[in-house]
Amino acid sequence: MHIFTAVRFKLPFIFILSCILFHVVNGQTSTNIKQLYTDIFTSHQKSVIPNFNFSQPLEITVKLFLLTITRFDEVDETLDTGVAIQTTWNDDGISWKPSSYGNAESIVVPHTDIWTPKLVLLNSIETYEPLGGDNDLLGTVRHNGSSTIIVGDVLSSKCTPNIYKFPFDSQTCQLLFVVWGSTINDIHLKADPDPVDINFFKPNSDWTLQSYQGETYLWHGYDVFEISLTIKRAPLYYNIVVSCPTILFGLSNPLVFLLPVESGERVGLSITVLLSYAIFLTIVQMAVPASSNPMSLLLVFMIVTIALSGIIVAVAIYISSLYYRDPQSKMNNILKYIGSRRHGIKRLIAVDPESETIEKGNVKYSTEMNITWKDVCDELDTCMMVISYCIITFIICLYFIIVSV
Repeated sequence: MHIFTAVRFKLPFIFILSCILFHVVNGQTSTNIKQLYTDIFTSHQKSVIPNFNFSQPLEITVKLFLLTITRFDEVDETLDTGVAIQTTWNDDGISWKPSSYGNAESIVVPHTDIWTPKLVLLNSIETYEPLGGDNDLLGTVRHNGSSTIIVGDVLSSKCTPNIYKFPFDSQTCQLLFVVWGSTINDIHLKADPDPVDINFFKPNSDWTLQSYQGETYLWHGYDVFEISLTIKRAPLYYNIVVSCPTILFGLSNPLVFLLPVESGERVGLSITVLLSYAIFLTIVQMAVPASSNPMSLLLVFMIVTIALSGIIVAVAIYISSLYYRDPQSKMNNILKYIGSRRHGIKRLIAVDPESETIEKGNVKYSTEMNITWKDVCDELDTCMMVISYCIITFIICLYFIIVSV
């Protein structure tokens, strides 16, 4: 009962308070705003920096809203971003009493009616012109002279890439803004406490925003507002199109040593694999960024793989030539040693007068020279396949260790 009575008592009070607030908020009319505009801007000098004390620079607070990362081109070294920049300053030539104009504390005016800072992207790859160009913009002016304007634009900035770890690379790019033609004696740029806002940011399918920061600093007599963006590439597409085929080509090359020499297809298969990989390189060359400072580690891996393929072709031809040699042709000691490893020729056997004997104490050893060219080729096939796989496995592991660091 008491609760119900209290609510009944408060309802009229809330209604009256709402009416008063509604009357206060809506006290300003179009007549008030028009009169305010006439009184303020009839004699307003918008061409002069609105600074009361010219012995001190006008302080401008800047803040960037990152909207989207449109494109990053490694070849052209450009970053395209959609941004909006908010600038806030105090115009000493504008002030009024809100009570004289229907409690109007602020008005929205065209940017052509007030002085605005001409921010320019310093590392632009296009023409140097103020952000927003000739677009019609609106600014907000408060009764105490505090003025704010937000300028939006799509920017193309210079950004030198580092593709060493491509396609697992991250890129750090800077956006450098200055007030064109105004030195530190005229204008001082101050970064907002929250210099970069990403509440309106729309992600890119190819690049992920990792980190960002903003700061201002003095550079050759000018205040610079610097935005640093770190973006990471989404590697899935390049892994499927480039990395995986490269690894598969590398792992398939040594398999030619399993193919019997008698088939006559060993050399043909190794050359086919080499040519196939060369054609593959031609197809994917547009996908791998062309840069020599530094060169992509993936490109180095691809070059090593194709070089190893060439070596395998040469070795396959050499082994085939050994296989078809005359059985009576002389075999050098190195090839004898390789052939002897095939079935362990050194062993304890009965002494044959026709064999070469070596006495050690009371025991006699014999080494029969019954090694064929087929034994040599079989052992070379095994050794080359093992060595090739060891090299390729080492290169693959080294590549992924480096790019993951």
